[in-house]
Amino acid sequence: MRPALVRVLERSIQTARAFSATRVASTANKMNEKQGNFHRLAREALPYAPEMVVEKWRSTVSGLTVLWADFDSPLLNAYITVASEIFSDSGAPHTLEHLVFLGSQQYPYKGVLDSLANRAFAQGTNAWTANDHTAYTLTTAGADGFLRMLPVYCDHVFFPTLTEAGFVTEVYHINGKYEDAGVVYSEMQGRENSSADLMELKTQRMLYPRSSAYRSETGGLMSALRVLTIDDIRTYHNKYYAPHNAAIVLCGPLDRDALFDTLMQIDKRFAEAGVAHGAMGPPGWRRPFLETPSAVPPKIDGRLLHVDGVDEADPPADEKGLRRRAFIEFPERDESIGEVQISWVGPPLEDTLELQAIDVLATYLTDSPVSPVQQAFVERDDPLCTDVYFGNSERAGASVISASFSSVPSAQLDTLDIHLHELFERVTTSGIDMARMRTVLRRERERLLAQLETRTADCFSDVLIHEFLYGASDGHDLATTLDDMRRFDALDAYTNDDWVRVLQTHFVENARLVVVGRPSAALVQQLKHEVQERVAARRAELGEAGARELEEKLMAARRANDAPIPPHMLKDFAVPASDTIAWIPVATATSGPTVSNDPPLDATPADTALQEHIDSDGAAPPFSIQFDHVKSKFVIISMVFATSSVPQSLRTYLTLYLSMLFSLPIIRRDGTHLPYEAVVQALDEDVLEYDAAIGIGSNFAETVAIELKVAAPQYEKAVAWLHDLLWGSQFALDRLRVAMAKLLQSLPEQKRDGRAVSWALSRAMMYSPHDSTCRANTVLTQATAIPEISALLTEQPDRVIAELETVRQTLLCPEYVRVSVAGDIHALPSPRAPWRDFAPASWHKDCVPERLPWARDVLTTLGVQPHRHGTLCTVSAIESSYAVFTARGISSYMDPDYAALVVTITVLNAMESFLWRYIRGAGLAYGASIRNDPEAQHIHFILYRAPDAAKAFVEGARVIHALATGTELDGAVLQIDETMLESAKSSLHFNVADSEGTVGAAALESFIDARIKCTGRGRGHRLLVQANAVTLADVQRCLRTYILPIFEPATSVCAVASSPTTANAICVALEKAGYEMEETEMPVGASDDEDNDSGSTTVESDSDS
Repeated sequence: MRPALVRVLERSIQTARAFSATRVASTANKMNEKQGNFHRLAREALPYAPEMVVEKWRSTVSGLTVLWADFDSPLLNAYITVASEIFSDSGAPHTLEHLVFLGSQQYPYKGVLDSLANRAFAQGTNAWTANDHTAYTLTTAGADGFLRMLPVYCDHVFFPTLTEAGFVTEVYHINGKYEDAGVVYSEMQGRENSSADLMELKTQRMLYPRSSAYRSETGGLMSALRVLTIDDIRTYHNKYYAPHNAAIVLCGPLDRDALFDTLMQIDKRFAEAGVAHGAMGPPGWRRPFLETPSAVPPKIDGRLLHVDGVDEADPPADEKGLRRRAFIEFPERDESIGEVQISWVGPPLEDTLELQAIDVLATYLTDSPVSPVQQAFVERDDPLCTDVYFGNSERAGASVISASFSSVPSAQLDTLDIHLHELFERVTTSGIDMARMRTVLRRERERLLAQLETRTADCFSDVLIHEFLYGASDGHDLATTLDDMRRFDALDAYTNDDWVRVLQTHFVENARLVVVGRPSAALVQQLKHEVQERVAARRAELGEAGARELEEKLMAARRANDAPIPPHMLKDFAVPASDTIAWIPVATATSGPTVSNDPPLDATPADTALQEHIDSDGAAPPFSIQFDHVKSKFVIISMVFATSSVPQSLRTYLTLYLSMLFSLPIIRRDGTHLPYEAVVQALDEDVLEYDAAIGIGSNFAETVAIELKVAAPQYEKAVAWLHDLLWGSQFALDRLRVAMAKLLQSLPEQKRDGRAVSWALSRAMMYSPHDSTCRANTVLTQATAIPEISALLTEQPDRVIAELETVRQTLLCPEYVRVSVAGDIHALPSPRAPWRDFAPASWHKDCVPERLPWARDVLTTLGVQPHRHGTLCTVSAIESSYAVFTARGISSYMDPDYAALVVTITVLNAMESFLWRYIRGAGLAYGASIRNDPEAQHIHFILYRAPDAAKAFVEGARVIHALATGTELDGAVLQIDETMLESAKSSLHFNVADSEGTVGAAALESFIDARIKCTGRGRGHRLLVQANAVTLADVQRCLRTYILPIFEPATSVCAVASSPTTANAICVALEKAGYEMEETEMPVGASDDEDNDSGSTTVESDSDS
């Protein structure tokens, strides 16, 4: 979607218009303000939230642009952004994104940037590479460390060391076994042959010629990375990483004088280095994308199979010129399901109203089960797809509108776009449902207002990065960029004819590019053989001596990269004081019975006042409710149900039940019958967001969570809706068939997720098949259960309906429910009243709340005492591996060792710390981390996109053993020192602040701590106090007691999802390490290649690591 800010506040449109009328004069009066070298180009308060102000500045000396969104928040965010235009697939922008972190002229040590960031109340740094920019990010709790980090970060971005040794480890090398490796290479290896990446690249190739940078794969193709050199990267950096081609985007509250003192330091550095060329850049400089051949808009002409400069289309040509099509194949054994991506050339960037109209129309077409596309394609018992997404990429020359269709039956791949075109023609004839369009417009306003509360920095950064890349250089159009409200005002006045014109112009009469992704079992084997042949050719060419030389080159590069950071460089960077963080205040009150062992609330005056407000509202409902008061225009209601009473044989039904909860017909409390279409439409009228899922985030998956978010005036309606959805929904046979068809059709796509597969394997080993809801709803189980339920639905539909009714009745138990109400509770005149008649009479009997089940309650013997066992499953759609190694951990968030263990893990997981340096830095995995899981009494070592998970594990074991025992590793003694410990404690401040970084997050954290984790409110703040007392001796004890056992097969288990190419080698290596490995298979689809030579397929999980 196009970058957009919040588009409405509850203040009236008239007030917003009046403010807009006075804003221009206010801006003009201050246009000439200067701060040192920096001249202000624009200053705009949001017309619908005037307390939020955006300013645009530029240095007259260096040309550096600064965009600052000033708003209240405990977190500060920076996005150092470079317009990274490239006309090849070398991956130079992406490789630079990685190499920047290996040291700079003033800080020439790998890891110093993240080590300093950790001391600034941050959790390292990060970056991303898009197809038109690279952004380097920093988020801290509080402004002190933030401002001191900016010059350090800019030194790395603009004056990096860019060494050959850094290139070898971070970008690409051949290891001693003749295999391709390197951090960047591993990342792209995990992506390049995914269906999404292949289809997006093909789309770019079909739209843009080689003269356009939009054609390029900025991440780098593996073939290009194998021939890229450090000199290529240096050349690219010299041209594009210059202040006149960069912006610092800032989000959050900063002292103006302190900010510009810091910016002047940065600007002075540019001048001293001789790279300050002013706003226009050096002679011959052209602004990327806008002043280069990339600005030429693409064209789609379906009449021609061959068009100079772009990829060939597949036949047949289209006489009318409206359809140009190409096919790609992606590796997948299950050939039953593919994907389709359709693109149209959209309006130019300047046509902001038309672009916003397209966004709104796309939402109208796709946003709910009653939308035209969903009804025609998804909400049927033979779905043409299971999901559809419309997006709009704004680019120089012209925007590109796209539609992506997931899980398309192979038989429908060739004609799906034709069905879509015919649907659009029918809509243009029948017209737009204007009542529903008005609902869509209102919800879009409210949704973006809600995002301004929940992800403020993301909202602003998206817009301001786009403003830097494509906005007027002098800032004159900043007001237009920010004024979504005015555009919504205009769209409110659109008639049916106006919307039909938008649809006709951009989708019906506009030529489309169609890229069809076909699954290919043969390609799985082809890719496997290509890797084997490349390795064999190198072995023949280089021999054993060559292998030793490759390994020596890698080790020399690692030694050069890992030169120790001078201790004073870290110690001289003082850790900020804890009281510099502005925490979001939360007041808490309770209602109804509580679990006897729940810690009592240590009430503040604000809590007492809120409790009085709650208690003044009549009798308490007979179940547990927690009210959390925060400053918000919305109310979030969350209901968490334990699944303990649901019969285990029926828990596989929970995925089906939750998937259709909001799209079933219902009988309302007053006896009104609503068909599912009316339910969906009414929910859209009253409720902003709704969701139902197994678990809370990636944890507590023995529960079910249901959440509604509404504008505060809709609070009572939201409670009424919850009642009707839970007790009034009707399991209509036609809706069951639609829901089941979607689940069945989505299975092949789920099997392609390597990370989820590894977690499903892990749970299959350690979670009981007789007690665990989590295990019953991973794809490993669902791959069998869904086809079985589908067959039963055909043969005995009444039985399926009866079993779903049993699921409902056993799930909705008052002793196993916890309710959270979060928002401006004081503004609710009757916060309790809607709940008194919420539940059936059976809930009004004396209710004694039971403790909610945790994962530790449903473990197998192996889950209680992990040892020796390992499971591996191949995933044909990936070219890397994912793994989870698990040992026994602590059993409570209040365990005496909790703080010490959290600090220890923070030390190990820190960017550029030991795991990062020896695993990611050596190209053994894109990610390696340790995760504490008190709910399951487990502790995990997680590998993400590892070329060979066994190699990464073995290296991790060497590192942890050396740290825990004080022995040498490669001739050096590894040691955690006081500076690392202090940095980890500092970084924890960010972790806690981030978990409470918005009003909604702060309220949710209060509820989870008190009612789910059973620690009482304020767990994070207490953790900071407890962490301050952790010593090096505590860390060493935790290393030996909890961390080392993960890497000992005698005290751990492992679960691995791998590509077919490396599966056998990983199994052999892990068996050598001491695991008893077993290969397992995912139930296969009808078209799966059952004669593949790997002997296994895939598994998936419902948890995100």
